[in-house]
Amino acid sequence: MSEFKVTFKTLTPLWTGDAERENTGLRETGIIGSLRWWYEALIRGLGGSACDPTNSKCEGKNRCDACELFGCTGWARKFRLEVEFINLAVIHEINIGTREKKFIKGKEKYLKRNVAGFMSDGAIVLEFIPLRKISSNEWALLNKTLEIIANYGGLGAKISQGNGVIEIVENHLPYRGEKFEKSELKGKGNNINSPNLDNFSFYKFNIKSKEDVSNLIDRNVFWTHALDHPNFQDYRENWKKLWNDYHFLPISFHIRDAIRHLEGNKNERHAIFGIGGNYAHGSKVFVSHGYKIDENDEKTVEIRIWGYDTKDKIKNDIKDQLENRLKEKLFSKGENNELLESCSLIEEKTGKEILEGLK
Repeated sequence: MSEFKVTFKTLTPLWTGDAERENTGLRETGIIGSLRWWYEALIRGLGGSACDPTNSKCEGKNRCDACELFGCTGWARKFRLEVEFINLAVIHEINIGTREKKFIKGKEKYLKRNVAGFMSDGAIVLEFIPLRKISSNEWALLNKTLEIIANYGGLGAKISQGNGVIEIVENHLPYRGEKFEKSELKGKGNNINSPNLDNFSFYKFNIKSKEDVSNLIDRNVFWTHALDHPNFQDYRENWKKLWNDYHFLPISFHIRDAIRHLEGNKNERHAIFGIGGNYAHGSKVFVSHGYKIDENDEKTVEIRIWGYDTKDKIKNDIKDQLENRLKEKLFSKGENNELLESCSLIEEKTGKEILEGLK
């Protein structure tokens, strides 16, 4: 039995838990679910078939291209995934509160979001262990899926809340960088509402401050909560630890706060950025925390914003207005706005361009 490994490091926390359980350990199922989500989006973009696994008619004798590799009822997944890690650290107890009270079930209250997950001082290794023959096409598609995640998106859960940015250190999977045959795909899927890489857009921005980030943390200028938020515990020392030890800044909530109201219509806003409660559904726009890109640059972090099925107006507004919005949302007080020197778009990529590169 052959084993194939992919080694990566975390740039922002990796989360593989779920809504009902604490993130007490890295779960292979969480990583597999994320890989499948991106694999399906790629397959759909290429014109292949990828069902919605939460409402699928695929089974042992009649299965889509995604289920062929990842499995379905009556057809087991073609590989087992094992996860190894070196110097894994738990990230928790860093809260970000809302600036204003929100109406929740008829009551006004402040909300909190916490930063949580795992960071690794060393590396995280994914071992793909084939259980039956994996075709060269499937290996090539899996490699491309990992490349898209590492270069543009995120791995695991809570990627709309800053988690999951990784950098691949080594990839020993077969057929890496090789072309695949679209003719081997089974044809179009039937779920048009599912994510399709053809409808994705990806952005990277560099956020540069006028002072070292560590100085800004010491000065307590980043927004963490409304000043009159009762019983809010400010974990400022943990902000310092995240920056000094793991080289990321927990600002995805600031970024979401900056771009969410670019859509003025409430229903449209909820459709794009998600909503909780009885009518909960996930976001179509994802943002990362800020992560250091140059070990010698203490003033600059990179962030990612990506999404699918969003209107051109929202995409253009994000590119044009993010800097001014962040000046209002990144810091605690208005007089600190000048501490943001720039917010520059450094890379823009569409899913169409990625797919064109595969032809």
